[in-house]
Amino acid sequence: MSGQFSLESTGAPEPSRHVDPTRAPEPTGVLGPAPAPAPAPEVLEVLEPPDVDSPGGPQAHEPLAPGRILKRLAPVQAPVPAGSATLRGGSRERSRRQAVRFLPWSAALLASLLLFAATSFLVLRADAGFLDRPVLSALVQHRYAAALHGPMTYLTHAAEGPLVIAAVLLALWLSWRDASWRPLVLVGGSAALAVAAATAAKQAAYRARPPARLWEIQESGFGFPSRHTVIATAVLLALAWVLAERLAARAARVALWTGAAVLSLLAGICRVGLGVHWPTDVLAGLALGAAVPLLVVGAYALCETRRFPPPSR
Repeated sequence: MSGQFSLESTGAPEPSRHVDPTRAPEPTGVLGPAPAPAPAPEVLEVLEPPDVDSPGGPQAHEPLAPGRILKRLAPVQAPVPAGSATLRGGSRERSRRQAVRFLPWSAALLASLLLFAATSFLVLRADAGFLDRPVLSALVQHRYAAALHGPMTYLTHAAEGPLVIAAVLLALWLSWRDASWRPLVLVGGSAALAVAAATAAKQAAYRARPPARLWEIQESGFGFPSRHTVIATAVLLALAWVLAERLAARAARVALWTGAAVLSLLAGICRVGLGVHWPTDVLAGLALGAAVPLLVVGAYALCETRRFPPPSR
């Protein structure tokens, strides 16, 4: 019928637009059991991404270097512990500065070896009398007139054992002072190699000394080359190399090298003046003595270059 309405519901009531999800739905009037209440939705906790620099971050379990820890704790630059620059970066920089230059070193070594080879050929294969006899006679005649017998005797005795002991002790003190084996290796290695090289050369050359009537001191063994001269030259030049690295003034370095060369030459002249060596023995001793520290310094510099290679550009 038109104009009448029925009180009976024809369907489920229209749900409200604002429904509380936590409440159960009201019964619809339809026969049957009421539906179970819907579970409350889980509230997911949104976790913020952990801070990388925070103590509880993902890097907390990783070992950190002391420098990174100090940098995180304090935004200022941490002071470098005393001595660390000298032991680590300083040693590399110092070894690079102290590296020998290839061209002067190789030229000096080649000149020394060539002089020793030429003198050996002159003594062993040719006649060196035209040089030995006049020079030996002149020095023997003037050793008393110039009142040089006492100083020459003292110098020739000090040119081997006492010089080596004093130089090694000084190198040991420098090594302790610098916390580096470099001075002791250069000076001690030069002395040991000089003794070995001179002894081997004496046994190989098998050359007799001048006549015994000219001797002012007692000697034994062969004469070529002069071992006193080899040892004195090697030790003095190695010690001059070590000390010259500590001098800033050019004049001081020139004076140091000049003094070492003059003392080496005087040690050889005294051996001839005392009548126990020919001049060519001393000349070969000077050449071999100069080659020994060059070999030691070059080998040590090569080892340092391989240990601390220069930075690649």
